[in-house]
Amino acid sequence: MNRSFLNKFKKINKKNLILSAAFGYKWNDLKIFIKSLRKFSDCRTILIVNKSIDYQTEQKLKSYKIEIFKYLKKDSNLPGLRNDQSDIGQRRYEMYEHVLRKIDKKPKKICLTDSRDVVFQGDIFEINYENKINFFLEEEKILNDNRNKRWLIRTVGLHEYEKIKQNYISCSGTTIGNYKEILNYSRLMRKNLNMYLYKIPFRHKLLFKNIEPYDQGLHNFLIYNNYFKDKKLHKNKISKICTTAFMKKFKFNKKKQLINEEGKIYRLIHQYDRSKNKLGKPVFNFDKIYE
Repeated sequence: MNRSFLNKFKKINKKNLILSAAFGYKWNDLKIFIKSLRKFSDCRTILIVNKSIDYQTEQKLKSYKIEIFKYLKKDSNLPGLRNDQSDIGQRRYEMYEHVLRKIDKKPKKICLTDSRDVVFQGDIFEINYENKINFFLEEEKILNDNRNKRWLIRTVGLHEYEKIKQNYISCSGTTIGNYKEILNYSRLMRKNLNMYLYKIPFRHKLLFKNIEPYDQGLHNFLIYNNYFKDKKLHKNKISKICTTAFMKKFKFNKKKQLINEEGKIYRLIHQYDRSKNKLGKPVFNFDKIYE
């Protein structure tokens, strides 16, 4: 049990909400996310988990005052997804929508985020978000990444891909906004994921190949087709929310915290486990910090 957390946060603040899909994960997969979060924030946190979550993981989450929502698989199927764990990449939006509609107290700010590969360096809700919904860019353009290109072409088609391919990738792993806009975003993602079904190549059908989560394609389609009127796209190099996948340079302060080009601390780091130095060693040591 984290005694420092208990001493610092005696009561959960329901003004702000972190909502995340953590399907199929155990405590060891989530401890960096949870421990780093509770180091800085007493915000309400809800994780969508599988019905068969193990006892240790469930008890650990409860000890850190993390609420859980047990995932219910719908009867309809999205093409290419053959099991619940991959299914959650797309299904999480209908779960987000369900949770937000049923929640007992509507939060002012909401962060939708991935979990296993996310770590916090500060309280993300202390940031002044002037826009109603905020999206966070990676350091690469859509046309330069084969996966993002594929996700768009095989859902909304080549014409729509050509329209937005010169834009920087927006990561679907982190989105922050007010209650109304996040609910609307979740609804639009659910609706469009069911409208633009993933077109599976015939060779993949023959091989019974599972399809990786492709929701980020629809995420970028919506953003760059102006479905959100009061939005801001935050550049990775000067944002306080960071996605490291395409980063080539890393700058740290004296406390060994990752900082942006303006010298300010990234409050949230996503995909940190993909970052390697020139020798192939991990850039970050959060495994040791949050043992």
